[in-house]
Amino acid sequence: MSQTKTELLQGNLYINGEWVSEEEQTYFESINPATQELVGTCAAATASQVDAAVNAASTAYSHWKNTSIPERAAFLTKAASLFEDKKEELAQVMTKEMGKPLTESIGEVGVVIATAQYMAGEGRRLFGEIVPAGFPDRDIKMVREPLGVVACITPWNFPVSLASYKMFAALIAGNTVVWKPASEVALSAKIFMEILHAAGLPKGTINLLTGSGRIVGQRLATHSEVKVISFTGSTEVGQQLAEMSSKTLKRISLELGGKNAVIVLKDADLDKAAEGIVKSAFTTTGQRCTAASRVIVDRSVKEELLKKVIALTEEMKVGNGLEQGVVIGPLVNEQQCRLVEDYVQKAVEEGGNIALGGRALSEIGACYYMPTIIDNVHSNHTIAQEEIFGPVLAFIEVNGYEEAMRVNNGTMYGLSTSIYTSSLHYASRAAKDAVSGLVYINNGTSNAEMGVAFGGMKMSGNGHREVSHHAFDVMTEWKSVYTNY
Repeated sequence: MSQTKTELLQGNLYINGEWVSEEEQTYFESINPATQELVGTCAAATASQVDAAVNAASTAYSHWKNTSIPERAAFLTKAASLFEDKKEELAQVMTKEMGKPLTESIGEVGVVIATAQYMAGEGRRLFGEIVPAGFPDRDIKMVREPLGVVACITPWNFPVSLASYKMFAALIAGNTVVWKPASEVALSAKIFMEILHAAGLPKGTINLLTGSGRIVGQRLATHSEVKVISFTGSTEVGQQLAEMSSKTLKRISLELGGKNAVIVLKDADLDKAAEGIVKSAFTTTGQRCTAASRVIVDRSVKEELLKKVIALTEEMKVGNGLEQGVVIGPLVNEQQCRLVEDYVQKAVEEGGNIALGGRALSEIGACYYMPTIIDNVHSNHTIAQEEIFGPVLAFIEVNGYEEAMRVNNGTMYGLSTSIYTSSLHYASRAAKDAVSGLVYINNGTSNAEMGVAFGGMKMSGNGHREVSHHAFDVMTEWKSVYTNY
């Protein structure tokens, strides 16, 4: 599975419009999970460098907030064009760093381009309100105001699209940004930031800090000049950030984990359901917050559906994401592979039956795991309750819609629910009954579109939304202006 070695990349920090490093700077390695080859090295930011980045963003804020919105939008429009030019290069590095197939990485850069264009347009829609006054000779208006420095903390599974959701909404609203990407994809972040630098954004408006969450993330969460934390990642880390940021009364947006289900009723089109299940469960090697990890199926059609899902899954090619035809890449690292192994073993111990897969593919690499389907799972089993973040799918049998919805809602998460049915009655009920931020009727759990609010309920988030204009509820605050004349 080895590939021809290329020139190693080096990532420094981007602070106040310049690429910087200290004389005693330490670096960490970025390793290709498909081949275990070194992709490059990245700077680990120190506490003083975190402060420098926040100070640069704070200083730049007064100028950027007073820059006209059409001018802010022009920077994003230019960036969209530059991302198009660099699409292949950025996608290649993403695949090398975190393993997803190249076609997925190219598609992700396309999402970045669409987000830049969308948010540039939304700048013209940052409307306020005119309120009728209760007294004569008075006008009242309410306007959106930016908040200041926004710290964007993003995960490794979608290295650049999630950053674009946060950063572009923050920038068009008039905020400045300090970005801390996951260490696994720090070199992808470097290229992303190089493109924004080429777009000509003023110094200090955007800043990049790579390094550990313990140093960079915690300092951002507690820094008095950071006014907003926008985080996507695990529920556990989100809770920690919320606690740390509360002391300075920061606004915090949390997009967290999921235990998403596809409900399949007995009147469903099983071929379409099987296709949607497989795509939802195994793309990005199951390493996405909206991945389907549970199939809640009516007992009368379970065996037939299971056969169809197994057949489609067996057609999926596992391998290096840079190779032609690969659909499932490696897990992001060996630690994640061992975690998946532990969950599968636990599922068997609790009574689950492995219908497909159930083992690491160590013969092709250290981070590969077979797409796995486990039958005879009960709703209280560990594998039916906890987020795995791997290519593992649990089948849970139920008797009818009522039990299916109880099982669906019976976890601490509430991100995405899918239901397959030909009944308008049950489709409409599911849209209302599912305790999920996203509900799909006759579609898989991972199919969000631009301009539609994205986020979860319960422990999948804290109520804020991204992707659409609702992101401005996080990135701005209301100011009420009374004018007597």
